[in-house]
This record gives sequence, C-alpha cells and structure tokens, in this order.
Amino acid sequence: MNGASEIKIQELKERVHQDAGRADENYRIGVEIEGCLLDNKSIPVNAEPLIKELEGTIYEIDYEYGRCQFEYKTFPVGMDNLDYLNIVFENFMENLDKSIKKVYKEKEVIPVFLGANPSPEIMKEGMITDKPRYNKMASWQNNLPNVEIDGNKFNAAHVATAIQGYHLHLQGKNPKNTAIMFNHILNIIPSAIVLGANSRLFAGRVYSLHEPRIHLYDQSEQQNSGFPAVSRYLDGVENYIEYIASREQNTTKDYFTLEKERHDDARIRIGTDSYRVETRIMSVQPTPKSLLAMVEFFIGYLSRAIHEERELRPLPTLREERMASVRYGFNAKTHFNIIDIVRSQLDFARKGLSDLGINVGFLDILDKRLENRVSPGEYVARIWSEKFNGSVNQTVYEIISDIWQRTKENQPIT
Repeated sequence: MNGASEIKIQELKERVHQDAGRADENYRIGVEIEGCLLDNKSIPVNAEPLIKELEGTIYEIDYEYGRCQFEYKTFPVGMDNLDYLNIVFENFMENLDKSIKKVYKEKEVIPVFLGANPSPEIMKEGMITDKPRYNKMASWQNNLPNVEIDGNKFNAAHVATAIQGYHLHLQGKNPKNTAIMFNHILNIIPSAIVLGANSRLFAGRVYSLHEPRIHLYDQSEQQNSGFPAVSRYLDGVENYIEYIASREQNTTKDYFTLEKERHDDARIRIGTDSYRVETRIMSVQPTPKSLLAMVEFFIGYLSRAIHEERELRPLPTLREERMASVRYGFNAKTHFNIIDIVRSQLDFARKGLSDLGINVGFLDILDKRLENRVSPGEYVARIWSEKFNGSVNQTVYEIISDIWQRTKENQPIT
C-alpha cells in the first residue's frame, strides 16, 4: 500500500489495541441471503422492480452483481433467539412470494435459493447490474482467463452473475475473541461444504462436483476468494489487517473496501461499533430451518472449541480437505475420514449449544444429511435425472418450483 494507506493501517491497528478490553455481546447473529429470479421458462428476470417494491419496508433488500439477483439481510439477534429468527425467515419468504406476484403480475416468477443459478441463459452478456462497484469488478474480471468445469468454459466476469450465497455474520466479544473465532471457523469449513452444498445444477447442467459454485467462483476471482491465504493462524485482528493490506489491490485501495471485497470462505469485518466474522462458504439453503441448522452448527462448535481451547488443525490439511469436499462431498478422501470428522464436529457443536443453555432445534437436520449422505445439491441432481424430459428449460422450471414449494413450507431436505 502507499504511504497514506499505511498511515490508515497503523491507525486501525491502534484502534484495535484500544478496543482490547471490549465486552460486546458474543454471537450476535446476522444472516445475509442472496437469491435470484427466474420465470416459468427458466429465463432470468430483472430483480430491480422487486427491490424497489421492498425498499422502505421492514426488509433490508439490496442489489447484487447480477441483474436477476437480490440480497436480504437480517438485523442481528442474540444467540438465544434462533426460534425468532426462524419466524423472521418464514415471514420474509411469505412476503417475498406476495411481493413477486404483485410486481410481476403478467408472468410467473420464482425466487431461487440454490447457490448457483440453474438457468441455461444465465451466462449471456448483459446480466451484470449497472452500478459503479459491479462495473469495476467486471472490468477487472474481463481481463482474467475463462473458467472451466467438466469441459465447459465460462467468461470469468459472468460467473458472479450466476452465484449466490448464504453469509453468516457472528459478532465477537472483542478483537482478540474475533480472531480466535476466525481461526476455529477455518476448522469446520470442509464440513460446512459437505453438509450445505446446493449448486450441482448450474447454467442448465448438472455438474460432477459436489459444490461447483465454489470451484467456479475461486477460478473467476483468482486469489480474491477461497480458503484464506493466511500463512499461520491469527494471533489477533492486527494480523488480519496485515493480511488484507498485503493482498493485490484489484478495484480499490481503501482498506474497508478491500476487506469487504475479499471473498474468502471466512473474513473479519471491522465495523464502527463491533468486530465480526463473516462466513461465505455455504450456498443458500432452501428452507429457513436449514439456514438455522448451519447457525447452530457454527455457534455450538465455536463456543465449545473456544472454551476448551481446542487444538487447531494444520492449515495445509484444511486446505486439502476443502478441495476434496468441493469435489467429492461425502465421498471425499483425504488423510482423515471426512464422515468421521463431520460427525465429531456435529457432536461437538451439540455439546457447545448445551453449554450455552440453547435447546437444539435444528441441528438434527444436519445429522440426517450425514446419516443419509444427502445434501440439497445431491437432492437436486437426483430429481433432475428423474424429471429430465429432453427440455432443459422445462426441467429447470420443474425443479425450482419443487424447491420453492419446500422453501415456503419450510420443509428441509434431509
């Protein structure tokens, strides 16, 4: 970074040092869900009318990189308020359905929460939202090589128009606690990929990878996403500030924008009044209960791991397991048995929730996925093979209709 930026970095480190004694409420939870819109012919639908309809309501809705995408953010709640968050999600889905029918009255439009856009039309030109931030990103990515998966090649700048995610925001007590949370989150990233993958159906085709969304996004960003490129675990948030400052500056030189545009599996955000870790590894779950199952997994595991000072596993091992999980899911083969790892971490999370006095309400969903070796992505791939009748567009429509009905009824895939 240049001299002026280096001064700001030093000021930020001093602020972190001054905040060492903070005692914020731990594990306040915010969730960001990204979705997209398709019509009954599986053609992407511009989300701007929906976003404008919901602006000024109780829902925090915003634009995303793709024209057919939108994002919804919840306000932070305490860790003991997960049942309330489930109600919030259910109400949002109900009102989303009503708003879509009101805005797009001339045609059937379906919101899709599958991590990656299944429309065969999604990789065409003209899909990027015309906003300065997204135009900058597109300009940078247009100079990158095409990305490839199972013999198909895509323009790197177009991939993000078809990728959605589920981002969990966890507030830490103070900078030190936040850095410890970040370290322990890295240890459950492979398990989160195995349990939460949704995106095998992408751009009109079912791909061989367990989670093609991550594979494509990592390639399209070229070192701006993926498993954090830290060489060692963080001793404190100061280490993370140095990590961000050391990364290649593609579209900005402002630290906070650099921090925001690091699309790593986990990242630290330094807010005006809090410190938090954001996880970005999960694709969108199709039901509110599934979202909260992941919330319980992360909170329970982190609480127990931090309290017991659980030993952190080697970073190279985690990187290897992440890659294997992306490719093979439940069948991943590394130096360790991925099924045993996931089972152990789920049990650990259950104990952590008990320590916090939280009754387990949703974690059983992930237990059943592990027992049945089923992820939402595997479910979608199976019904694709059952429903495919030679028409890609018709089959995509049938699948997203099936998933949307489950979402409205809050029936998790297990």
